[in-house]
Amino acid sequence: MERKYFKDIGYKPFLFYIVFGVSGEDLEVSRKKHKVDELPEGLDIRIFTREAHGEWIDGWFTGTYGSVLQSANPQLFEICRNADVCTVLQGEIQNDATLDYMRNVIGIIQAFIDKGALGILDPQTIAMYSPDQWTDRFFDKEVNAQNHVIILSSEDSDGYWLHTRGMAEFGRPDIGISCVTEDKIHDYTQLINQMIYYGGQGVFFENDTRLHTSDGKSFVVHPEFVNDFENDDYNNAYYNVTIIEDIQ
Repeated sequence: MERKYFKDIGYKPFLFYIVFGVSGEDLEVSRKKHKVDELPEGLDIRIFTREAHGEWIDGWFTGTYGSVLQSANPQLFEICRNADVCTVLQGEIQNDATLDYMRNVIGIIQAFIDKGALGILDPQTIAMYSPDQWTDRFFDKEVNAQNHVIILSSEDSDGYWLHTRGMAEFGRPDIGISCVTEDKIHDYTQLINQMIYYGGQGVFFENDTRLHTSDGKSFVVHPEFVNDFENDDYNNAYYNVTIIEDIQ
């Protein structure tokens, strides 16, 4: 799967998925059925059992993080929380010039589903999927970063902060726009979605870039790259985006 605008910017995609209810023993992965032709270099697959790693497993279902998952799907939350075993797919992908790595990981998780997986957690986007949701959303479809990355809106004293989580899965910075007035949320969300899409295709935004909304508005965005992977807001490097021009 081609990344039309790929540029090597010095850091690689980071993937992290937890598949509940399966250990991966006797896993059968098919090139034809699951669209998998290799295990991406850099991806590790590890098994965690409640007997040996119960505290680690329980940690995903407690506190604020657990509350977010529970409110999104209480039934799936309980099913996964009670699983005796889970398999973790995690690592820094080495070959990201195409999106084949993502297709392969999606297919490997689909193979786990065929073995009876109960649910899949993407910790980076705080999203949990039932087997059917995973299959319908991701499997055997064109990989589009917009389908993997979430846009969050947080209200503060200066308006709204729009920000993404999940761009690390594509080896690109996450995106944030601060001090957004309510009347601009719709337009700026469209701009962020375009940045997500092009980032998935390999773009690294270095310069002022003109983007357009579906209703014909034109904006110029100024991306300030912040090379900080340790921040809690993104757990990834990010752009502080400023809108410097608005042409109606």
